[in-house]
Amino acid sequence: MRTTRKLTDRAIKPLKPREKPYKAADGGGLYVEVTPAGGKLWRLKYRFGGKENRLSFGPWPEVSLDEARAKAADARAMLRDGTDPARGHRAARGGMEGETMGALATVWAHQQAWAPSTEKRERYLLAQWTPKLGDIPARALTAADIRPVVLGIQREGFTENAHRVLAQIGRVMCFAVTLGHAERDVTADLRRKGGETLLAPVQSEKYATLTKPAEIAELMKAIYAYGGDPSTVYCLRILPLVFTRPGELRNARWPEFDLDGPEPLWRIPGERMKMRRKNPGEHLVPLSTQAAGLLKELRTITGTNAHGLLFPGLVAGKPISDATLGQALRRLGYGPDRIVPHGFRAMASTALNEQGHPPDIIELQLAHRDSSVRAVYNRSTRLPERRSMMQSWSDYLDALRTGANVVPFRRPAGA
Repeated sequence: MRTTRKLTDRAIKPLKPREKPYKAADGGGLYVEVTPAGGKLWRLKYRFGGKENRLSFGPWPEVSLDEARAKAADARAMLRDGTDPARGHRAARGGMEGETMGALATVWAHQQAWAPSTEKRERYLLAQWTPKLGDIPARALTAADIRPVVLGIQREGFTENAHRVLAQIGRVMCFAVTLGHAERDVTADLRRKGGETLLAPVQSEKYATLTKPAEIAELMKAIYAYGGDPSTVYCLRILPLVFTRPGELRNARWPEFDLDGPEPLWRIPGERMKMRRKNPGEHLVPLSTQAAGLLKELRTITGTNAHGLLFPGLVAGKPISDATLGQALRRLGYGPDRIVPHGFRAMASTALNEQGHPPDIIELQLAHRDSSVRAVYNRSTRLPERRSMMQSWSDYLDALRTGANVVPFRRPAGA
């Protein structure tokens, strides 16, 4: 008969993480599960009522080998008495500090490196569910607890928020599993494919934009006729030329710009980029002659503000908001059904693709996510081609605005 070799602390310590979780058995159903993150978690596999179950006793070495064996022995004694050890285990551990969903959510949120706008959204989502679920131990949380919370949000007309809340609860549950405070992410029971759909699908809406040359021409004329606060005026004029995400431009600071060299350049720090986790490096924006000229004009106005902001707003140390840009467009007669600040990206992408610019260059300049191996090496290359494209785009917008003959760049046939 084959016997399981008992574990020792000396055998557990050198266990290394792998791509997938794996087990090191101690015998009698007790084992250490080594997670891809490097955690070493005590588990007990047992059967009750014909079903296989698992208990978690916490991470090694916080829970010693002797403690884990004692807990496993207690659980086996309960099984012999005809009691599911999960019930007693849950009752004994349920009130321990730090294991409730609210406490774990607080620790999880503290460890995140969120951008200010992301943090505001994530904390809003936390406030949607922690008052209802925060006092429940992570180990005791069930899909039945979560269901009325997210369905209630959906009934109020906020389906997208309901999806986001469910996803956030799942992230906190995964955090709890990593720490040994839960067996698994129970939100998976509400998101299984092929089963009943818990939440209605989100109807995604594309950002409103303009793509016809005549429409773009009228828009650019209106932007250059707009008069108001310099921060808003210059942000509206520069945004179409660089077609970054509005927040990346609004939060820009003067030290990021090289305007006086032969090839003006804007270096956006990686931490301000939307895809900073996938592409953590800085994003390079070659500046056309027109963009550099506008920035030099703006530098004489806001270049000496104490916070280094290109577009300081009414609140000290804060830039103008996205709402400010949206309101300016509405004053020009462009409501959110026609174009929004983010829509300048779609406008540039559509027109540049139609004009024959290489799609790779367009996507690289848009800083869209690229998960290919090539992207690791190609994140900041092909700068000359990007610079040529950015200049061509600015010339095209200028020609539309002034009514000059428009001869956009076109890729040679067969290229």
